[in-house]
Amino acid sequence: MYKIISALIVLLLSITSCSDQSAGIEECSITVDAVSIIDSIELDDDAFYLVHRVSGWSDKTEVFELYDEKPEFDHCSKSSIDPLFGNSLEMSKTLSHVYLDADKRSLDFVYVDGEPPGLHNSELKLEIK
Repeated sequence: MYKIISALIVLLLSITSCSDQSAGIEECSITVDAVSIIDSIELDDDAFYLVHRVSGWSDKTEVFELYDEKPEFDHCSKSSIDPLFGNSLEMSKTLSHVYLDADKRSLDFVYVDGEPPGLHNSELKLEIK
């Protein structure tokens, strides 16, 4: 009986010690944001990318971010470039329009009253003001 228990302990230790922790892979927080590029627009020689980010576990927070380069996100939903602009959305209202202010390199939001339908914000398009 002791041989079986000893063999199981050795097996368990070898499995856990062989996990590749030295690969340089960053550990993510408990919750990982859901991010997606939902629209892009080109103005003259500039391109802008609208990113929709959903954070949180039970109480969700939605954020729109604006980039001037196409962002790529790692397994923790982090980008190697910083956004030009980022702002959380008012969850008690419905977002009807997202306008790009290219001169200020920012976004303007237009809300209407009422609860937003599910995932409505992920379908919005970037508009020129």
